[in-house]
Amino acid sequence: MEKWDASGGFDTKGSGSAKVHIRMQQRNGRKSWTTVQGFPESVRLPKSGRVLQVDFDKILRGLKKSFRTNGTLIKDEEHGTIIQLQGDIRKEVAEFLIDATAIVTKDQIMIHGS
Repeated sequence: MEKWDASGGFDTKGSGSAKVHIRMQQRNGRKSWTTVQGFPESVRLPKSGRVLQVDFDKILRGLKKSFRTNGTLIKDEEHGTIIQLQGDIRKEVAEFLIDATAIVTKDQIMIHGS
């Protein structure tokens, strides 16, 4: 997974892989999942330059408490850590990731299907 620089974005050449993808997957009937993938594994602080690991458990806990839903973390070799939440809360999750975590910006989030 690419490293995230809070001052300049992901440390990648192509801008296509520097996106955080938020998708909705239909389960059965009215039930659905919201998945977040492409979230950076580590963050480099702008002033000190220190690299810190992203605490996905803490982000998941915040999402679950904020939106009163259940969720899980899925570890995938190709896609990294995927956050999976119950319900269709794509826009709310995008706002949470921009405002509460401040790790990603609005132009780095891609919401699919809305």
